Amino acid sequence: MNNKSAKSSVQNCHSELVSESHTVNKMLKQSALDGQHDTQGVILYNIFILTLLFSISAFAQYGSVGVKDARSVGLGKTHNAVSSGIFSIGINPANLSFNTLNTFEIATLLPLPTVSIRTGSDFISFNEFNYYFGGVNGEPRFLTEEDKKKLNTLFDNGGMIFALANAELFSFSFNPGKEIGVFAFSLYDFASMRVNIPNALIDIALSGNPIGRTFNLDEGDIKGWWIRNYALSYSKEIPEVKILDNFFAGITLKLVHGYSYVGTHKNNTHFTTGTSAEITGQTDLTGYSSFADNFGVKYEFDSVSRKSDFSLFPSPAGKGFGFDVGFAASLDNKWRFAFAVTDIGKIKWTKNVAEFTSFGSVYLNDLTNREQRDSVKEIVMGDSRKVDHVNTSLATALRVGASYLFGGELRSWPGSLLLAFDYNQGFNDMPGNSIEPRFSIGTEWKPMDWFPYLRTGFSYGGGLGFNWAFGLGIDAGILDLHFATTDMQSVFAPNSSKAISVSLSSRWKF
Repeated sequence: MNNKSAKSSVQNCHSELVSESHTVNKMLKQSALDGQHDTQGVILYNIFILTLLFSISAFAQYGSVGVKDARSVGLGKTHNAVSSGIFSIGINPANLSFNTLNTFEIATLLPLPTVSIRTGSDFISFNEFNYYFGGVNGEPRFLTEEDKKKLNTLFDNGGMIFALANAELFSFSFNPGKEIGVFAFSLYDFASMRVNIPNALIDIALSGNPIGRTFNLDEGDIKGWWIRNYALSYSKEIPEVKILDNFFAGITLKLVHGYSYVGTHKNNTHFTTGTSAEITGQTDLTGYSSFADNFGVKYEFDSVSRKSDFSLFPSPAGKGFGFDVGFAASLDNKWRFAFAVTDIGKIKWTKNVAEFTSFGSVYLNDLTNREQRDSVKEIVMGDSRKVDHVNTSLATALRVGASYLFGGELRSWPGSLLLAFDYNQGFNDMPGNSIEPRFSIGTEWKPMDWFPYLRTGFSYGGGLGFNWAFGLGIDAGILDLHFATTDMQSVFAPNSSKAISVSLSSRWKF
């Protein structure tokens, strides 16, 4: 990684990730030299550095997205109609009223913290990543033509690398009775990182730049943030609304503190090789980043160095407000239906905000011409400058769900069996969100009173493809314990899996 990008990157990035970026860098440059023309190596190398500029900043965060509790994870993230009590905060506030057995509910770091972590990609397994990018004895691997063909094929169905995590620091609910309603407060963190690698970038590296071929890099995108929600919720049954047996409405008000953000806001980049092997193209890329003072970030244009000083409650880099609104209904104590819109609002980032831009036309027909090379490098690398602020939306989403609880209808099936279906639709591509709809189905079976809950579920869409989840739940009276994973393959064959995840949660009930 060259000095320019290093100065612009976060000083405290993990050394392992920096080392890994050097290895990938060597592989890309070597692959470019092995192609039909050397000219694409200059463009590819600088585009990769520009991408790395943002991605390393994002990797430095804790990365996270998804649901908060392990019960929902075990159901394949099928939670819109089946979540209840404090586990419904952030999903559907109306579901708070489904908790009719407990006056108080509390979630703390003990005995199990409510934490979910998931990382991986949508296109390459850990074994494949190690083969193509891990090198041999610390040196880059020289790929055969068959290796190049297989690697290029992997990117046909995606090119996203992600890291997701969330943690609930404290949650509390109080149910004084249905005449008054249910009150709740929750303090929880979401962080996430997502890097979309355009297929064309790998194609250039492996195949060269054939005459007459245009490579479109518009798909390249990076989004990442770490935010904290201070959420105050209220839910109440509305008996005047005669829909099914019971109808509930709920609302959550959120004070949002943002501690870091990095993202591309525009990318229109393409290159074409002409009949005389000259390269022409256009780049138009804009991105922003913002970090709390505690990170000690120093940009290239900064004249003052800062020291990192991490704490559990950093001074926020951005602040915002949001709200969730939800409705739920039940029938015969068997059916549940839910509808909610969550995270309506925005964040204004004001601390250490930088704008990164790359704009201009590219022309290169002579690799030995230093003036042309420097011109291409200057355009592709772009510029960075300090700005006062940048606004981002919250990850606004529509959530719809339905569930049915079998109690004794299935005579040949012991115990209780819950079936649920969800539809989730994001309204933007902010971290933790996707404009691609996500469908999921989940089931929870408790064969006997003393036996743990067994859960499984399937989810498809939402930018993360197909996932098969599994989970366990223990009801110990005043205490719930939950364990889950969204990637069953990672349990049985972790090296051949594309992602790995683990979720834990607990809840005290009184």
